[in-house]
Amino acid sequence: MDYREYQAIMKENGYKESKAVKLFLKRAAAFNKRKKILMEQEKADCGNRILNQYIKKTEEQRMKAVWDAIDCAEIEKRQGFYFFEDGGGDKFMNVMVVQYEGDLSRMTALEKATYKYYDLLDKMAQRAREGTLTS
Repeated sequence: MDYREYQAIMKENGYKESKAVKLFLKRAAAFNKRKKILMEQEKADCGNRILNQYIKKTEEQRMKAVWDAIDCAEIEKRQGFYFFEDGGGDKFMNVMVVQYEGDLSRMTALEKATYKYYDLLDKMAQRAREGTLTS
């Protein structure tokens, strides 16, 4: 999938490119950069099956990151709020505490999954700041 196809999917579904979505795109770009480096090496080492496997794997990781971006945009649209722009996991958990009067064991499976997703995004943002987004 190229950028035009990504944009078409986003537009067709009315998805927005939020900060969380951009994190996944940044991850995809990092995999693309890694793939280009490997492809340059492949020019000098034609037929290296191990290198070709890494190129293929890196492209698959890039594609997965793009689809993760689209999935994130879909989640944000469906839930009606953005993960980062609307306050992050702390504000979400504050709502849960109030809603369930402090008994978070009453959270639904979807609410628990939403919080885990917040946690994943926070960790991704931290890795992005550290420059280790593809690890």
